[in-house]
Amino acid sequence: MAVDQRNVQQILDRVFARQDMEEACRRQDLGAILRICNHHGISQGQLANLIGTYQGRISEYIKGKRSPSAKSTFERVADGLGLPLHLRRALGLAPDGGPGAAKRTDGLIPVADTFDLQLLAKEIGRRGNSVKRRDMLAMVAQIGTTTAIAQSEVLDRLTYAIAKPNAMDETIVREMEARSTGFHLLEEVMPARSLIKGLTAHLGEVGTLLNGTAYDPDNELRTRLIVVAGESSVLTGWAASDIGDATTARNLYATAEKAAREAGDLGIAACAMGYRSYIPSTKGAHGRARALLARALELVSTTTSPGTVSWLAARHAEESAALGDTVSALNSWGRADEAFSIADPEEDRVWTRFLDQNRFDSYRITTFSRLGKLDEAQETASAVLARLTQPDRKKAAIILEGIAGAHLSRGSVGEAAKIAKDGLAVVRETEFAMWLPRFERIANGLRRWPRQPAVRAFLEDLAITKRQFISSPR
Repeated sequence: MAVDQRNVQQILDRVFARQDMEEACRRQDLGAILRICNHHGISQGQLANLIGTYQGRISEYIKGKRSPSAKSTFERVADGLGLPLHLRRALGLAPDGGPGAAKRTDGLIPVADTFDLQLLAKEIGRRGNSVKRRDMLAMVAQIGTTTAIAQSEVLDRLTYAIAKPNAMDETIVREMEARSTGFHLLEEVMPARSLIKGLTAHLGEVGTLLNGTAYDPDNELRTRLIVVAGESSVLTGWAASDIGDATTARNLYATAEKAAREAGDLGIAACAMGYRSYIPSTKGAHGRARALLARALELVSTTTSPGTVSWLAARHAEESAALGDTVSALNSWGRADEAFSIADPEEDRVWTRFLDQNRFDSYRITTFSRLGKLDEAQETASAVLARLTQPDRKKAAIILEGIAGAHLSRGSVGEAAKIAKDGLAVVRETEFAMWLPRFERIANGLRRWPRQPAVRAFLEDLAITKRQFISSPR
């Protein structure tokens, strides 16, 4: 009879010390590795939960019906079982991982596959607020040990709801809403290329559910699903834009605006226009960007979503400043500041969750630097740097670029280059390619001082970063 879960680790520790286990690893005989564990009291079901697969697959390995040779399979088993260093080396794997560890696929948050990503988004969304990276890693580890069970439960519910539209209930809709919220929170800590896989799968499931229900403006569950489709479409568009696919991004933003009209939720359309404004902005077309933002601001008010108004008005101020329109920039900034003073992003729309004090201040830095108000920009930059203790997210790349630009405007060349170099490190870590053109503009302003060590280091770093993105599959 299989032992309790709490005793599994004790058995594994004893099994890992056996000579036949080391020999099985050297032969890369996955079936033998699992047979040894099973023989000493760990059930096939427990092995499946540890590794994150189906019990039937474990049975096939043990019986020799499957003999995998892919390194990714060995890594998944080694991470799930928590193989010690000497056995990982015997198996031909790198000396990382640990008990319950999930394979890292994105450089930031280790998620094994698309379904795990959907589970993670749902769990984060249920919490309803930002999750510290440490807590998120713990959640990933927990998801890794329960994927098989959770997958069965979720797929059963979805399959039933899709096959019988009338069976769509509050539970399914709440799950989709939680996922949407979770994906918006994950966007800050995961590269777009990893996030977009889970988002696409999520949108597909939402679309299938919607296609199975007839149009009915009085069907509250259907309307809520349309809102989920809109909120998820704008985020998927943002991710597509980040990986350089502007055409797909525009199509997704158009889908979001269509969902907004059908659900009677103009906030989604405003968000889509706000995201779309970054496409022309990164190409220097500030007039087109500002026009989109002006249209977006017509759709929302501080009564319905102060966080959205604050974000859009701050962006409008940035673009107006880039156009040299001081009056419009200051007027828009006043509106942004007023809305931010009453905004609570945690209680507002899902896309406003990113708008904390540091991110809001980054708009202030960019706007005031472009207007030539360098003292105000520098004062804000100093305050942000003092608070920005762990610049390891996409938000930090945006903030550091703004601060570097403020220093450059003041003529503080060395400081601008140092901070820009720190920002580039975050861009590489998060694969936030969308923001690379902004650092290139800073580089253009620094090329007049190529002999300064800090400038030379930044320019070399920029060249390395550009090569990384060119060589990466996108």
